Amino acid sequence: MRTSWQRQLAPVVTGALVSLSLAVLTTAPAQAATTAAHPFPTHVTYQVGVMPSASQASRDAAVEKQYDSWKATYLVHGCASNEYYVSSKGDADATNNGPVSEGQGYGMNIVPLMAGYDSNAQAEFNGLWQLVKDHQDQYGMMQWQLDGKTCKYYSGGTPDGATDGDLDIGYGLILADKQWGGYTADAKTWLADFYAHNVAPDGHLKCEDDGPNTDTRPSDHMLDHLRAFAAYDTAHDWNKVVTRTEAVINEFTSAYSATGGLLSDFVVNAGTTSPQPAPANYQESQPDNIVGYNSIRVPWHLGTDALVNGSSTAATSYSTAKKESACLKSESGGNPQKVYPHTKLNCTPYSTSDQAEEAGDSVGPAAMAAGDQAWTDAIWNQLATNPFGDGYFGETIKTLVYVVMAGDYWSPASAGTSANDFSLSDSPSNGSVAAGSSVSVGVSTAVTSGAAQSVTLSASGVPSGASASFSPASVTAGSGSTLTITTSASTPAGSYPVTVTGSAASGSHSAAYTLTVTGSGGGSCTSAQLLADPGFESGATAAPWVQTSGVGSAPVNNDTADEPAHGGSWTAWLNGAGKADTDTLAQTVTLPAGCGTATLSYWLHVDTTENTTSATPDTLKVQLLNSAGTVLATLAGYSNLNHNTGYTQHTANLAAYAGQTVTLKFTGTETDANGGTTDFVLDDTALNVSP
Repeated sequence: MRTSWQRQLAPVVTGALVSLSLAVLTTAPAQAATTAAHPFPTHVTYQVGVMPSASQASRDAAVEKQYDSWKATYLVHGCASNEYYVSSKGDADATNNGPVSEGQGYGMNIVPLMAGYDSNAQAEFNGLWQLVKDHQDQYGMMQWQLDGKTCKYYSGGTPDGATDGDLDIGYGLILADKQWGGYTADAKTWLADFYAHNVAPDGHLKCEDDGPNTDTRPSDHMLDHLRAFAAYDTAHDWNKVVTRTEAVINEFTSAYSATGGLLSDFVVNAGTTSPQPAPANYQESQPDNIVGYNSIRVPWHLGTDALVNGSSTAATSYSTAKKESACLKSESGGNPQKVYPHTKLNCTPYSTSDQAEEAGDSVGPAAMAAGDQAWTDAIWNQLATNPFGDGYFGETIKTLVYVVMAGDYWSPASAGTSANDFSLSDSPSNGSVAAGSSVSVGVSTAVTSGAAQSVTLSASGVPSGASASFSPASVTAGSGSTLTITTSASTPAGSYPVTVTGSAASGSHSAAYTLTVTGSGGGSCTSAQLLADPGFESGATAAPWVQTSGVGSAPVNNDTADEPAHGGSWTAWLNGAGKADTDTLAQTVTLPAGCGTATLSYWLHVDTTENTTSATPDTLKVQLLNSAGTVLATLAGYSNLNHNTGYTQHTANLAAYAGQTVTLKFTGTETDANGGTTDFVLDDTALNVSP
């Protein structure tokens, strides 16, 4: 969503701000009447790690100095008389140094944390919030990019929101409510809208409110925010979001960065148990499949969660932050200036020609959580400098990191008396068992607010001929249990969504578990390729493929002069007509029971004349449907931004659907919104199974 790649490619703005009828704050409006409940400095004893060696008084003074500088440079009174915004000055993120929702969220976190020191903080916060309310998209989230002169939506297409900014805005409203009171209704309305549009069905965070349910951005994984949401807003199952976010982190890092704990800027297949790095230019014109200007923030977020919530409640954040700290210390040789904004997942620099202060600054909370005193001190010392002349992005992140590292970052989840509540998770979140056998699952609970309470466990959704039992069946929040699912020889093969539920006086929480039952002994599966006419060489009739076209042009064709085939003479060419169109291609197939491996593969060439680096008017979805036509899973999603010079092979794991009859469906949609056209060309498909 954000064009953060511009920080790498665009020159730093060193001149004066564009002349506007707006004033950068040097003096603030009249003092707010409400007294701050948690005035700065609010000294916090963190749950784990070390503090910088500097004294508490000098740490507080450093934060105040940085805040004064940040406020004078970036906090702008405009566009309306009752509005404030955080300027993107120096980073070209919006025209006329305007605001982006990411920065607005940062400001709505910084200002309430500095209340008490800044006597005008509540008036400034109200102005920041007013601008958000005046610029909401169709889902009630902030329009992600505004012109600094007119405050009109600046990006292309229908106004939409970005998850990172909207997360911080929600967290800022809770901070304000705990600091001054009076924001409860606004906060809960915002969180309800966010939950409805930014949380995927399985619980992972989407990249934007109008985006697909298949991807996520790790820099949005602000687990301390999500835990605060869970304590504050019990009307929505935020613990489900916490659990799935932690699972994505663990599943991704174990597969792609087991030693370093690094996460790429964007992650696809987030709705499966096999999330993976996005393609190189998935949403932004930088290598989105490695650490970039998005994911440099992950050590800050995970380190902060570990510091505030401890190594038990925040076990995933704690373990991952320690790995990231060690990884980036090794990359830089202990010099924060040599933590590079683009880093490979194996902890080596992608490029050393691009440097930015926020890359090293963001490691500070992770270094603290890891207990590395020397590394913590080195990063703390860098905070007092701006070695590369960074603008809004680096200086704003620095301000928040300063608050954390100074020991002044208080959590609204623990501010005041909280109602009793708990979280529930299972590990692993999926498993396979042969009919007639059993499988065990670890079930964990944790206290998220208030005091520990008794939690009764149950499971629903087990298949016929199977039973579920817990040992023990009731636990005190903070303790664990073991779920055992026992199948019989008559239990049908297939994939079953099982819901694990914990019930207590405060309410109920649930976790999802996917059970795959294979035939007893697995003897019903033999190695085979199941798709008929996988390369479309049977010609235009295409049977048993079923094809449709919104403009009357059948996808399967042999126009290899315009679009060469990957193999043979025929392809399936979806869209590309230069007009609004939806094309589909589908085939129904039965996956034998007992197959431990079922891999879909296909070759795809995306060609486009769309002239955009952010809008996605043309898309292709790869989905799996059941016999009733209900979507079981969206296996992948592509758009005009995935254009390439030739074919690329893609794969998906379908083993969880063994024993079922499913329909594989490709759906290409072209809106013709931008005047360009996109071709999605498929060839040489396969669905290989084996025991």
